[in-house]
Amino acid sequence: MLGAWSMIPSSAAAATKLAGVQAHLLWANVDTAEMKRQLDLVKSSGSTITRVDVGWSSLQETGPDSFSSYHLGRLDALVNAAEARGIKLLLTFTWTPCWASSAPESLKQGCAGEWWSRGVDRYVPKDPAAYASALGKVAARYKGRVKAWEIWNEPNHEAYFKAPDQAAAYAALVKAAYPAVKAADPNATVVAGSLSASDHAFTTRLYQLGIKGSFDAFSIHPYSDDVSPLDPRIDQDPKYSFIRGVPAVRDVMVANGDGAKPMWLTEAGYSTSPTRSTHRYLNGVSEATQAEFVKLQVQQVAKWSYVDATIWFNLKDTSNDVNDLYANCGLRRWDGSAKPAWAAFQDSIAILTHGEEQPGPGPQLPEGPREPLTPAPPAPQTPAPVDTAPVVPVTPVTPVSPVAPITPVTPAPPATPTKPSITKRPPAKTTKRPTKKKTVSAKTSRATKKAKARAKARVAAKRKAVARRAR
Repeated sequence: MLGAWSMIPSSAAAATKLAGVQAHLLWANVDTAEMKRQLDLVKSSGSTITRVDVGWSSLQETGPDSFSSYHLGRLDALVNAAEARGIKLLLTFTWTPCWASSAPESLKQGCAGEWWSRGVDRYVPKDPAAYASALGKVAARYKGRVKAWEIWNEPNHEAYFKAPDQAAAYAALVKAAYPAVKAADPNATVVAGSLSASDHAFTTRLYQLGIKGSFDAFSIHPYSDDVSPLDPRIDQDPKYSFIRGVPAVRDVMVANGDGAKPMWLTEAGYSTSPTRSTHRYLNGVSEATQAEFVKLQVQQVAKWSYVDATIWFNLKDTSNDVNDLYANCGLRRWDGSAKPAWAAFQDSIAILTHGEEQPGPGPQLPEGPREPLTPAPPAPQTPAPVDTAPVVPVTPVTPVSPVAPITPVTPAPPATPTKPSITKRPPAKTTKRPTKKKTVSAKTSRATKKAKARAKARVAAKRKAVARRAR
């Protein structure tokens, strides 16, 4: 065990960092006008960067040789609007199109019908080179205009990355994607990891599989359930504590000779859902507590000199269903009104974006044990349906040729708008895009069905996780 705590300064660091919020700007219920309104909020929050999910499954839905002109148009609008406001972009490239998915044929069914509702897009790509090629072409299109590209989202979570060996599949993806992006845009930051929680064990495995040298920054999502970011939670694996988990992952990087590489915290936050459970990771907190935790989290990030960027999840709530835990992590409510956390974020973020010294959260707490304790027996529950279909093994990485700008794309659909990229955590209840008409276009309805299917898959995965991680 390395002395991670000795590396943390005792007072707030003066160096500036990237700091911002997650904004779901490519969701089905976000048109261009709403996208711009939300980017105005991002700017007014004091953020210098925003994280947005980009769906590969939407950009290349029909095959590797063409891109959807509609979805590229949406992405163009995002890049233009962010650039006009001086906001940097961290784009997370995720979700597998059916033609590239390693899902078994029993689920793919020839890619007929609503294949996404069968979870096909959650499977790792059959060939990492296909992912790398697509990402490289998109990176070339926006050369010099996108700050960073993040390789997938939470590859250590089965709800987002299904593979016989998640670490091996993800390492292959990283090693294929890095040279493709760098060939397209040498100055872009390539972010690997994007791990659910502060998963130091998964990080160790990735290094064992040879990812060193294939990324510019390593990212994690250091959620700490419903407890303070300063709570060491010594009865838990460090991965579930903000203040212990981040240094635990850093220790792994240092041990593998990557002490000079920065960390990015690309998701972290607290839900204000009134949901309460005996399992702490299923609990929300009060709005006042969320505001307090925002300040403590920002102040602690300022103390970690090796953390270059941090993203709060989320800009605003993504549903009016208060019982949806992940839909209520916003700094602002579903109706657009500000929670107390909004002002707390605005007041404290300058310490990161401008290097202004502010009082820190207090003395560091001693580090607890590295290894997880034996969990308590899980609470009785009805087992959730388990997908027992076999997973097709991933093929070895093949060299990726230098990318070229995207060639002519498929014609834009006529008349009504079509579906946007589907991203990580869709709202449990997706509302229609505001329109004067009472009907919704076929493809928008299709996107809503995709969102509901992914929400259902997320809930099933969480239920299965209860048995493994009871509080």
